[in-house]
Amino acid sequence: MHRNGLVALAVITILVFESMVPSMVAASNPVLVYSGLNFPVSFRFTPDGRILFNERTTGNIRVIQSGIILPTPFATLAVATDGPEQGLLGMALDPDFATNGFVYVYRTVYNGSYYHGLVTRLNATENTGVNPVTIFDVTNPSPGNLYHNGGYLKFGPDRRLYAQVGEFQNQQLAQNLSSNAGKILRMNADGTVPIDNPYRGSLVYAYGIRNGFGMDFDPTNGNLIETEAGPASNDEINVIVPKGNYGWPNCSGRCTNTAYVDPIATFTPVVTPTGIAYSSGGEYFFGEWTGASLNRLKLNSSGAVQSIEQISPIGATNDGVLDVVLGPDQKIYFSTRSGIYSYDTSFPGGTGPPFAPNISSSLISFGLIAIGISATIIFVLFFQRRRKRSESRQPVCPTKSKALLTLRRLESQL
Repeated sequence: MHRNGLVALAVITILVFESMVPSMVAASNPVLVYSGLNFPVSFRFTPDGRILFNERTTGNIRVIQSGIILPTPFATLAVATDGPEQGLLGMALDPDFATNGFVYVYRTVYNGSYYHGLVTRLNATENTGVNPVTIFDVTNPSPGNLYHNGGYLKFGPDRRLYAQVGEFQNQQLAQNLSSNAGKILRMNADGTVPIDNPYRGSLVYAYGIRNGFGMDFDPTNGNLIETEAGPASNDEINVIVPKGNYGWPNCSGRCTNTAYVDPIATFTPVVTPTGIAYSSGGEYFFGEWTGASLNRLKLNSSGAVQSIEQISPIGATNDGVLDVVLGPDQKIYFSTRSGIYSYDTSFPGGTGPPFAPNISSSLISFGLIAIGISATIIFVLFFQRRRKRSESRQPVCPTKSKALLTLRRLESQL
């Protein structure tokens, strides 16, 4: 091959490689705000500036006031924690919390025969929760199944309480409209069925849900965005619509059957998306349990995914992200297994490298290796030919080309 052809092919190869692995850009680092916490799986800001958070394994609801974690729990509730997805899970504050003090939590319990998912309402008297009342109860019909409990709670702009309930590893329950398992539920603040629910007399709002870990509303249009963990692949981000069937267990990820609502983004291999919070201008931030990262999701005006960017680094933690909440200061707050962090979304360049949803990392890895090897072979051939042509010449020390430096940098990454 002609030398110019070799150089051109090498440059093309390098450009392809760099387009698949974007360079890191300047980013605002998330700031650790509270440390030493015990699995704060869900947290909320009160109108007066306090933070309430659930401890998954202890059943404690804790209070942070004036930057101090109060030693006495707000309340302690009985919970079943035989499985790693059980315990004291979601939390929501009543839209009228400032006047009625109602706090709602989702928890799993065991009655000696079956596990149950309960929504319990408490009344806040300063920093103490009193008068617990169960307003919702769903039974896990398989005592040996400990996973897929769901449990996230969120009040909508319509002042209705929305709940994610997993299918308790009973996959067909997700398609059974007579069961509340594997569903997004919509209820009044007292647990009763709203008269305008899509299925008369039923709490079911959407179905075909496997196991969700977070959801939030876009206040500008009322859209409900949900994260959902897939099986061994096809984690999802969904826009939830009334009567929407999201396919599980008949399909996962994007489906060929038009009866199912496709996700707006899928992830393979799994990232386990968790909490998600609307920020502004069509932007959401969602957590990732598997990769311990915070991610920015940008939707365009039609609601399609415009970009997904990873915020990096999270900080000095290897904990996965649990809940994600927009704070009263318009910063994004997120919890991990042991702490709560804040992230300033207004920081210039405060994003990490964009990555494409629904692209197999194994395929990318294979492509990167192949491209790196191709570039190496091409340059070896080129310099071997150059060496033969210059053996009789006086050695010189030329300035290293940008292409060669780029190649060596890329080879060091393989």
